[in-house]
Formats: sequence, C-alpha cells, structure tokens
Amino acid sequence: MRSLWKGAISFGLVHVPCRLYPAAADHDIHFRQLHAACHTPLEYRRTCPRCGTRVDQDQIERGYETAPGEYVLVDDADLEALPLATTHRVDILDFVALKAVDPLFFERSYYVGPAEGGAHPYALLRAVLLRTGRAAVAKVAVRARESLALLRVVGAERPGGEDAPGGCLVLGLMHYPDEIRDWREVEGLPGELPLPERELEVARLLVDSLTGPWRPEAYHDGYAAALREVIAARGGGQRVAAPEAEAGSAAYADLLAALEASVREAQAARQPGAGLQ
Repeated sequence: MRSLWKGAISFGLVHVPCRLYPAAADHDIHFRQLHAACHTPLEYRRTCPRCGTRVDQDQIERGYETAPGEYVLVDDADLEALPLATTHRVDILDFVALKAVDPLFFERSYYVGPAEGGAHPYALLRAVLLRTGRAAVAKVAVRARESLALLRVVGAERPGGEDAPGGCLVLGLMHYPDEIRDWREVEGLPGELPLPERELEVARLLVDSLTGPWRPEAYHDGYAAALREVIAARGGGQRVAAPEAEAGSAAYADLLAALEASVREAQAARQPGAGLQ
C-alpha cells in the first residue's frame, strides 16, 4: 500500500514517526458521457466567458471573491507557507472516551503506519489507547487543509495476527462543530407521541430478533452488483428484466400487525422454531 503523507504523531514530548495510508478504496462504477449521435466520449474544456478562449491548466489561478468581481489571488506558495504546525505533524490535543464521539463528525479515515524509527513509540501509543479505551483528538493538515481528527485503534479485537498482533492506528478526519448542521432544522419531526405499549414491546422484540454481532463481511454492495449485471447484459445485446415488486408492510393496514409479522419472519430466519410471545 502506498503512503500519501509522512510526518509524526506528537503528544507531549513524544514523537511517533508515521505514514498515512488511505483506508478505503473507491469501487464505484464510473460512466463516461458520450455524444448520442456517434458515441464519442465528450471533452470538457475550460473557456473564459469574457475572452472566449480556451484556458489550459497552467493558465488557471485561484481567486477568493471579496466583493462582486473583486478577487484576492492565492497561489501554491501562499498555501505552502501557511503557518500550520500540523503540516507534517499529527498534533494530539486531548484524549477522550471513544464511545463519546458521535459518528456524525467522521469524514474520511486513514491507516497510520510507523515510519523509520517509529515502531516502539507507535506500539506504546497503540497500547495505551487500548488499555484506557480512549481515542486522541488531534489536528493534522492533509492535502493543504488542516482538519480535526480522531486517532484510534482497529483490529485489536483479533489478537495473534502475524502482521500486526496489536492492531493498527487509524486517523479519522472529522468535521468541525460549526460544519455540523443543527438537527432541529429538520422539518416535520414529531414530538413525544403517545405510543401503545404493545407496539413498543413488539418493536423491541423485532430489534432483538435482528440483533447480532457486527460482521462487515456479511454486507455487500447490491447496487454495484446489479449494475454490473446490467452492463454485462447490455454488452451482449440484452436487457435485464425488472424484478417483481415484493409484498411489503404496505399490505398491512395496522402497524402492530406489520410488526408482529416482521417478528415472525425474523425469528423463522434466525431461530427456527421460535414464535411470537
């Protein structure tokens, strides 16, 4: 795996030389846009609306609009000269309980591996995070932008692995609090409604029936698989038949009846012989 950032994790006077690696790969299916008349891939060219001329990449500048039609120019040298201590450093600010961090803040994750001379302090930081059950809140500049981040450990629940028996540090870039929209702006949220106790009991039973261990390998991208099937069929001159609509809870006029039927289905699938109590 190729690293995309090299620096050090810093907490107190301890420095951990490290590298960042992308933790996720893009498996989306990307389409090219074609001219319908001849199926030639389209080209997108930047043109100046004032001059009417084509603009190449080396002729493009960055500008921040301060007033209508007025811009402050910022070039690469300005960005590289930003006074950020986090340009090549993961600067740990605080340690917090991992469970206290709302996943709403998470944006993108990177695996953290030790760089030259960093194995021992890396193992030390990893071990202390595991023993305390905490994560480190930090700041880091990646791709010319300083971000809030959370440093935690993954993989330690499977000890004894040959490659990394103690797990791996993960740096998750996060949104700043002022970037998170207030949930109270969502329209139509119901207030506290009087819910029948029987509905609550059966809904809880349905949740219990569908509860199991976290097994990410059990989940697959059904959309991508279906799309590849369509592409393969169309490549052979065929069309994929649309599946018949499944009978869902819309067939039940009563919410409680739909819940009870769902419980029976879940129990039959996971616990043969079990019935609704």
